[in-house]
Amino acid sequence: MIHPATTDIIGLLKQIVSMLQPFAQSHGIMLRFASNEKKQLLSFRPDLVIKDMTTLICHIISYTPQGNTVTLTADIEKKEFKITITNTGINLSHVAEIVRECKQQVFIKGDKEKKKTFFELTLPVTVADNELEKNNKPAEHVTKKVIPDYYDEIRKRLRSHFAKADNLVAQLSILYPKEAAFLQKINAVIIANIENELFDASVLSREMNMSRAGLFRRLKPLIQQPPAKYIRTIRLQKAKEWLETTDISVGDAAFKTGFQTQSHFSKAFSEMFGFLPSAIRRKNHSATKG
Repeated sequence: MIHPATTDIIGLLKQIVSMLQPFAQSHGIMLRFASNEKKQLLSFRPDLVIKDMTTLICHIISYTPQGNTVTLTADIEKKEFKITITNTGINLSHVAEIVRECKQQVFIKGDKEKKKTFFELTLPVTVADNELEKNNKPAEHVTKKVIPDYYDEIRKRLRSHFAKADNLVAQLSILYPKEAAFLQKINAVIIANIENELFDASVLSREMNMSRAGLFRRLKPLIQQPPAKYIRTIRLQKAKEWLETTDISVGDAAFKTGFQTQSHFSKAFSEMFGFLPSAIRRKNHSATKG
């Protein structure tokens, strides 16, 4: 069982941000850390903090358009240690995948007008004001002893995060990392707008700060299909995932993936997968009854 450890949480968060800089740069994102606190000794479970912060920052970066900023702030507020991650460029408040893997509760607030999202997390910690005095250990000793082990864990979490990437993105990343980052960004923007029935290749090109012709020229060799068809492919794949893993109805799946009618959705679904979406519903229902 992993027990809480006392260390400088500000120093740990700075190191997490520092280690994620290459990942942010590969996505064209500026990653920043800001805090009014220079140092804060807290008692907390390192495995939870490292996993949640690494996963959360990586996912936010992945869903944020190139040229924008992700900022992590951390301060004491009303006797609680509050961490806030803010992104610019797009409202991510409806992208459930970003916080799905977090063990601790994350509160999300979106600002559609300013295209910002605030991810707030309050750590379940106990401020350890006298902890060092009780153990007769200087702050430097504790920091040097505890933090290096955390860094190894961060690297493991990063490897786990990348291992779950989309197959095409993963294949591209081996020889063409810039193109892999570009396609990952494309996927993120599509998912972020998946409920918007008006989202098309023109909107996608604007979100990517590209002309429609420029988007087509760069994207077509990677996906071997026009952008409009690729958007529909992502919509249908997401709908299939929801139908297989949740109790969502076919109509709701169609609505949540931007299709105007259920009949249009079912026809497109059948053309892509070779069976109707209702077949998944019947299979899930039979499995539940069995």
